[in-house]
Amino acid sequence: MIVPATEADGPQIQDITARAGVFSQEEIDSVPEMFNEYLTQGAEGSGYHFIVYREDDQVLGFAIYGFRDLTDGVYDLFWIAVDPSARRNSVGRKLLTFCEDTVREAGGRMLIAETSGTPHYESTREFYVRMGYENEATIKDFYSIGDDLKIFIKRL
Repeated sequence: MIVPATEADGPQIQDITARAGVFSQEEIDSVPEMFNEYLTQGAEGSGYHFIVYREDDQVLGFAIYGFRDLTDGVYDLFWIAVDPSARRNSVGRKLLTFCEDTVREAGGRMLIAETSGTPHYESTREFYVRMGYENEATIKDFYSIGDDLKIFIKRL
């Protein structure tokens, strides 16, 4: 079941982020900050819509998306992460599809997902392509020398 995240989901969200095996410590540390803004300011106030895929009390994955300021109907997918034990069970696909459907219902016309160009993120890029996203742009050496920014989009 996919639902908005609650305060009780915070520890599991952080645990999934830490165990995903692809994120830097700086990235891992940013999730609680975003989650705190979401809890204190709400989704609209913070700009972060946190959703979780839950089976019973277990969070198996989460996504964060939000409206991109100064655009007409463009949204960002900030994060999507799945518990390593739940991979290959369509959790990521269901979370992303839910984000797309929700954005579409809100009048959104495009969802943007940014990721790294390193080999470590190859499976992430392949996931976006399988989900119908196009690599719209690449910015060389964006994150660091040899680490390109890959910008994937899906027109909704």
